Amino acid sequence: MVHSAEAQAPSFPELLRFKRVQAGLTQRTLADLSTISPRTIRALESGRVNARMQTVRLLADALGLQGLARELFVTAGLGGGGPAPAGADPCLTVPRSVNALLGRDVEVRALVHALESDHRRLVSLSGLPGVGKSRVAAETAARLSARRGWPVLWIGAGAVAPDGHGTAFGPLLRSLRLLVESGAQDVSAVCRLIGRHEVLLVLDGVADTRHPVGVEELLAYCPGMRVISTSRAPWNVAGIQGTVLAPLAVPGPDREAASSLELLSGVPAVRLLVDRLSEIRPGYVLGRADSEAAVRLCRTLDGLPAALEAAAARCGVLGLHRLADMPAAGLLDLPAAGRPAGAPGTIGCPIRSGVERLAPAPRALLGELAGLERPLTVGEAAGALHRPLDQVVEGLGALMGGGFVRAAHEERETRLHLPNLVRAALAR
Repeated sequence: MVHSAEAQAPSFPELLRFKRVQAGLTQRTLADLSTISPRTIRALESGRVNARMQTVRLLADALGLQGLARELFVTAGLGGGGPAPAGADPCLTVPRSVNALLGRDVEVRALVHALESDHRRLVSLSGLPGVGKSRVAAETAARLSARRGWPVLWIGAGAVAPDGHGTAFGPLLRSLRLLVESGAQDVSAVCRLIGRHEVLLVLDGVADTRHPVGVEELLAYCPGMRVISTSRAPWNVAGIQGTVLAPLAVPGPDREAASSLELLSGVPAVRLLVDRLSEIRPGYVLGRADSEAAVRLCRTLDGLPAALEAAAARCGVLGLHRLADMPAAGLLDLPAAGRPAGAPGTIGCPIRSGVERLAPAPRALLGELAGLERPLTVGEAAGALHRPLDQVVEGLGALMGGGFVRAAHEERETRLHLPNLVRAALAR
């Protein structure tokens, strides 16, 4: 079940009833434990009356609430139990996907280590649209929550209905969302609510439109808080660990590796393509007849996860070999996977919109780089474009941060590479 943008967070009556049932208590038993009359508890759960401070604290004691869960319960109770403002309720748990996350073990382990070891308390994930930033953030958050027991406060896309203890975090989540999106919340009040509790805050796409307000202050005054931010471009804040998420690795030019089915099956892009093909064709296993087509398709699509999933979904109609024969420009029009029938959207739409959102200078540089016939070093590119080196370097910072240009690191030099799909989107 998914929250709509207009969904409301649980009111205090709902929260009280949920906590009572979760604890396995009847209204009479809770009344005995809290020394509050059964009539008052019935009135509180029905929303006919508002709770007083002493009543809320007695109920929290009887329910055995401690730490952050207790503070949030008390805050909800003293808020009068009214509904949340429209659109102010973010996700209360980590978004789940029906498919396993493939080929991202290295990235997820590195993020978990950085946040768990206090080496970094703020990490930023950026990259090309469809590269899987939200999925990596969700997997990282889920592992940290399972390993450390950290509550995950998710603000952004992919909201799901709360389960378990998640309902206790509604008041804090509403306050955080109002703070980071509009600055309409007192930072000090949110800091007092979090205190020294260990909490993981995920800002999924929030920094795409504006710089989130108050997050640096939250990190300064809440020593137990960690933050993961996903956005199209790196979030430039002092002390942040910026990670540009690259597409999945594709088969290289090594003919021996490309001809070995065992080696191909271990290449992340091929592994994802075959896994998604098995959903369309149950029991599908990559064989010799399809291996060359799978390699060509993965390379044309640059290993971009969203593009690979879209191609796999279309294989049921067009076939793997037909798709592998198509140029990148034709593959841009593939319907994005997971969209309802008839809904607009192709894998090229977010790439084109991402290019359009670039500042004029980096966008112009990207267009000129697309005109170069072969990968060049930064110095070679500056010479070929007749641009000052520092101007090219500055523009590349924005382009590489968004995944529009990738650096291919060789033994003694680094060459610039434009993904095929980006190049095709620019040609239109």
